[in-house]
Amino acid sequence: MVTNTVDFGNLSIEIQQSANEVVYRFIGEVDEHFRQREVPRIAKATITFVLEDVATFNSCGIREWIYLVREISDLGRLRFTRCSVAMIDQINMVPDSLGKGVVESFYAPYYCGCGGEVNRLIKVADNLNQLVMKHAPEFKCENCGNTLEFDALEESYFLFTESVMPKAS
Repeated sequence: MVTNTVDFGNLSIEIQQSANEVVYRFIGEVDEHFRQREVPRIAKATITFVLEDVATFNSCGIREWIYLVREISDLGRLRFTRCSVAMIDQINMVPDSLGKGVVESFYAPYYCGCGGEVNRLIKVADNLNQLVMKHAPEFKCENCGNTLEFDALEESYFLFTESVMPKAS
């Protein structure tokens, strides 16, 4: 497996290649220091963006992000995995930030009185029916066993799931 890292100060991108897939792991802040032209474009059957460590976006960063995603979307099947809450917020505000890619898994904010805020990983394929109806999957608190409360507006947090629904003809 070939590994490479591109560093922009507040953001680093670890790139790992195998025969049929390239994985880009984004760590940090997508901001004015991000220069998408310096990110290697690698054509593979599957292109995976791992986004659990994306902390924030700013307007300069999202512009660069959109350019990157547009170009990489043409090189293979682009999938977004383990999207952070910040990434989902960005996708919902700027749908172009997905390009032709598809969100396969993401974190969502939950709350429990015993321990406060916690993010839970949701796999789109496993929860599709609930998500397209804008309903948060149910999780139990690991500390007390109570049902966690979803800590955002379901209608707006799951807005991006409309992109995974088949288009009406």
